[in-house]
Amino acid sequence: MNKFKPVSSQVDLPTIEEETLKFWKENKIFERSIEERPKDKKYTFYDGPPFITGLPHYGSLLPSIVKDLFPRYQTMIGHKVRRVWGWDCHGLPAENKVEAQLGIKSKKAIEELGVDKFINACRAYVSDVSSEWNWYIDHIGRWVDMEHAYRTMDLSYMESVMWVFKQLYENKLIYKGKKVVMFCTRCSTQLSNFEIAMDNSYKDIDDPSVYIKFPVKGRKNIYFLVWTTTPWTLPGNLALAINPDEEYIGVEVGNELLIVSKKLVDRSLDQDWVLKENYKGKELIGMRYEPLYNFFQTGDRDYKIYGADFVTTDEGTGIVHIAPGFGEDDYELGQKVGLSIISHVDDAGKITEEITPWKGMYIKDADKKIKDDLIGRGLLFRSQIVKHSYPFCYRCDTPLIYKAVDSWFVAVNKIKNQMLETNNNISWVPKHMKNGRFKKGIESAPDWNISRSRYWGSPMPVWECPCGEIFVPGSVKELEEASGQKITDLHKPAIDEIKVPCKKCQEKAVRVKEVLDCWFESGSMPYAQLHYPFENKEEFEDSFPADFITEYIAQTRGWFYNLHVISNALRRSESFKNVVVTGTLLGNDGRKMSKLFGNYPDPKMLINKYGGDALRLYLMSSPVMKGEDMNFFEEGVADNYKFLLVLWNSYKFFIDYASVFNFDPDKFPLGSNGKFLKVMDRWILSRLEQLALDLNIAFGSYDTIQISRLLKEFLTNDFSTWYIRRSRDRINNSGDVVDRNVCLSIMYKVLSDYSKLLAPLAPFISEEIFMKLTKEDSVHLQYYPQGDKALLDERLMEDMVRIRQLVEMGHAKRKEAGIKLRQPLLKFTYSLPEKLSADLEQIMADELNVKKIEYKKSSLNELKGDVDTNITQELKAEGEARELIRNIQQMRKVMNLTLNDKIVVFAPNLTSDEKLIDFIKKQTNAVKLQIAETLKIEVV
Repeated sequence: MNKFKPVSSQVDLPTIEEETLKFWKENKIFERSIEERPKDKKYTFYDGPPFITGLPHYGSLLPSIVKDLFPRYQTMIGHKVRRVWGWDCHGLPAENKVEAQLGIKSKKAIEELGVDKFINACRAYVSDVSSEWNWYIDHIGRWVDMEHAYRTMDLSYMESVMWVFKQLYENKLIYKGKKVVMFCTRCSTQLSNFEIAMDNSYKDIDDPSVYIKFPVKGRKNIYFLVWTTTPWTLPGNLALAINPDEEYIGVEVGNELLIVSKKLVDRSLDQDWVLKENYKGKELIGMRYEPLYNFFQTGDRDYKIYGADFVTTDEGTGIVHIAPGFGEDDYELGQKVGLSIISHVDDAGKITEEITPWKGMYIKDADKKIKDDLIGRGLLFRSQIVKHSYPFCYRCDTPLIYKAVDSWFVAVNKIKNQMLETNNNISWVPKHMKNGRFKKGIESAPDWNISRSRYWGSPMPVWECPCGEIFVPGSVKELEEASGQKITDLHKPAIDEIKVPCKKCQEKAVRVKEVLDCWFESGSMPYAQLHYPFENKEEFEDSFPADFITEYIAQTRGWFYNLHVISNALRRSESFKNVVVTGTLLGNDGRKMSKLFGNYPDPKMLINKYGGDALRLYLMSSPVMKGEDMNFFEEGVADNYKFLLVLWNSYKFFIDYASVFNFDPDKFPLGSNGKFLKVMDRWILSRLEQLALDLNIAFGSYDTIQISRLLKEFLTNDFSTWYIRRSRDRINNSGDVVDRNVCLSIMYKVLSDYSKLLAPLAPFISEEIFMKLTKEDSVHLQYYPQGDKALLDERLMEDMVRIRQLVEMGHAKRKEAGIKLRQPLLKFTYSLPEKLSADLEQIMADELNVKKIEYKKSSLNELKGDVDTNITQELKAEGEARELIRNIQQMRKVMNLTLNDKIVVFAPNLTSDEKLIDFIKKQTNAVKLQIAETLKIEVV
C-alpha cells in the first residue's frame, strides 16, 4: 500500500490554508500548544492592543505577524507562551468617532447633549467589535485568544490603572501644576509632546509673519523691534527677552529709532537704515516699554526687558515677545522672574470677553483684526506670510496651540537617570535604537502630562477637598470604604457623583474633572491585563519583565516609552527584555497608505490571492523589520508565493517518486543506511544541521530578515536547485534500488525537518507538508530542531561552495562561447591549492557536462576554472541526443504523462549509436525509437 497521497502540481495555497485553519480549530491545536508545555518554562510578550473598531490594515497586520512568529518558535523550543488579545477602547480616537456619529463638533456640544449620553454612545461604539478582525488574524496565521480578550474599558483593567496611579502618587512622582502644554482647541484638551512626535503630526502651513514696534518707555520714537507668527498672543504680552551675550544696535529708519540684533538687522528690515547706537545685550536688561494692550491688571515686573539664553539669532529680530500663557520658554521665564500670567484664550480657541474688541473670535480669525489695529496705531512695521512646520492634533487634525493650563504630571525627570540605566538591560532590534532614538527620547523628555479634559477614559483617581486635602484611592474597595457607596463603574459621569468625606475637615471631597491620558493606560498594560495586584500575582511576577515586545518605530516615543516610565516608577526595572522595532509601511507611491490614493492592494483580496504565508514571508524578510520605512508592493508578496511554489514542487517531486517506487521511510530509515550515503547526501545533511544551528541563533537575536534569508537560501540554492536536481538520475528509473531509497530517505528527512524549521515563519504550508509526510501530530506541537555541531562536515561544505563557484566559471565560459549546457564538452580544468575528491570532481563533471576533470595545483588561495570548448563529432551527436530528450520530456509534460507511462518515440535524424539510443530510452521511459519526418510520441 502506498504511504503517500498524490500531490497536484496545480496547487492552490490559499485553499490549503483554509483547510489548515479548519484542522487547527477542530483539533484545538493552538490550545494544545499552550497546554502541552510545562508551566515552569514561561515565555511572555506584550501584545500592544489595536483600537477596537475599524478594519485591520497592513500596519496592524505587520506587528501581529511578528507577535506570532516568535511565540511559535518559543513554543517549539518548549516554552509555555500565553497569548491573549487586547483592545484599546478609551481616548480621543473613540470620542472623535462618536462625535461624528452624533453630529457634534465641540466639547461644549457634549456638555449640552449630556455627559451620560455621550459616555453611553462611546460604550456602544467600542462594544461593536468588527468580526472582520477574526478573519484577518486567522488568515495571517496568528494564534491568539481573542475570545478572552481584555479591554481597557473593563472595570478590572481600570482598577489596576487606579492602583498604578496611586503607587506613583505615593512615591511622589505625580504632581499638579500649571504649565504650558500642547493644546487642541477642537478637542479642548491638552496633549503630550510624545503624542505629536510619535506620529510626526507636523505640517507646513502659512502663517502671518509680523514685525511689531514696542515703544521704549520714556523715550519718544524709539522702539524695540519684535517678530512673531502668532499675532493673537500679543494681548497676552508681558515681557520682551534678549540674549545678554549678543550685540544689538539702534538704527534710524525715517524719524524712528529701532532696536534690533546686529546679526539680524538686514533680515529684519526691508528698507534703508542708518546706524545710530550700539548696545551689549546685557545693557538692555531692565529697560521698560509701553504695553501694546492693557486689558488686564498687571504687576511691576511686567513690561520689562529680560535676558534669556533661549533667544537666538537664527530668525526674527533677536528680541522675543513673551506671553507666559502661551509658550513653554515664555512660561518658564515668567515663573523665574515673577511675571503675571494672562490667558485670554478659552479651551475652544476663542478670545475671552476681557479682550472686548475681539471677544468670542477664533484666534486665527483674530490675527487679521489685531494686525489691522496695530497698523492703525502705527505699531506694525512689516508684515508678510511665512511657511513653517506646525503641530496638529493627531486625531482631529486641528492646529495646536501652546497654552498654560492646570494639569497633572508624572515627574519623569526624577527617574530619568534610572530609565537610562535600565535601558542598558534591553536588547533592541535594530541595535541603534537603544542609544539612538529611545535613549535620546528619554534624555529630552519633559515631565509627562497625564490629565485630559475629556470624558471617555479612566478617571483621574484624585478627590480634592476645599481645605486642600487630597484623597487618592488605589482600588475600588478603598474608594467604596471611603465613600460608603457601591462602585460598579469608574467612568464619567458615575464616578463624578462619588463624594468622599474629608478626614481633615469632614467636608465632601470631589473628584477632579479630568480623565487619564489613554497612554497611561497603555503603560499600565502589564499589570492591568492581569488585574494585578488584585489577581494573578504569581502569574504576573513570573512574566515580568516581558521577554519580548514589538511595534512600529513611532512607539519608541509612545508605548515603549510609557511602559518604561511606569515600570521604572513602580519597580525600578525595565518592562521588557527584547524589542523589535519595525519601520512604517507606506503605499506603493511612498505616501501614507490611503484608500483615497489607491496606493495599496486590499489586504483581504491579497490574502485570498496569495495566502497568509506569502504575506508573512514578504514582510518578515523586508527592510521594515530593521526599522526602515518601506513601500508595500503586491509584487513582493507574489515573489514570496513563488518561493512557496518552489517548496511545494520539491515536496511534489519527492511524493511522485516515493509513490512510484512505494518508498516507505519506516522500512528504510535514514539511520540504517549511513554506509550508503554519497557525497551529496552527506553534504545536504550537514547543511541541514547548519541551517538549524543558524536559525536558532537568528531567532535568539530576533532577526527576522536573517531567519527568512537562511530558510529561503537553503531551499532554493541548496535543496531544490542543487541536491534535488543533482539527484534526479539516482531516482528516475535507477537500477540501484538501495541508492534510490537512500536518496528518497534523505529527501524525506530534509522535507520533514525543514517543515519544522519553517513552521514559525510559514505555518500553513509547513503544517500541510509535515502532516502529509509524517502522519504525525501538528508540526506546531513538535520540538524545533536545534542542530548538532558534531554532525557538521565543515570541509565538505567549504568544498561544495568552491565547486559551485567553479561550476559558475565553467557556465560563464560556455555562455561566452555560445555553447548550450546540453552539448557535452571534453574537459574542465581547475586550479586550487588542494585537489578535490573524486566524488566532488564527478559532480563538477556532471554539472558542466564534460567528459573529464583536470587539476592544476595553485600556490595561491584562489579559484580558477576553464572549459575546453572544442566539439568533436562524437560530442556533437551526444549533444543532439540530449536536445531530443529535452523535447520529448516537454511533450510528456504537455500530455500530463506520469512517470510510469511508457512511450514510443518517432523522430527525424535518429542516431544509430546504440549507447545513445539506450540513453534516450532510459531518460524518457521510451520502449522504442522510430525514424519519422516529425517528432511525436505515443503512449504504449
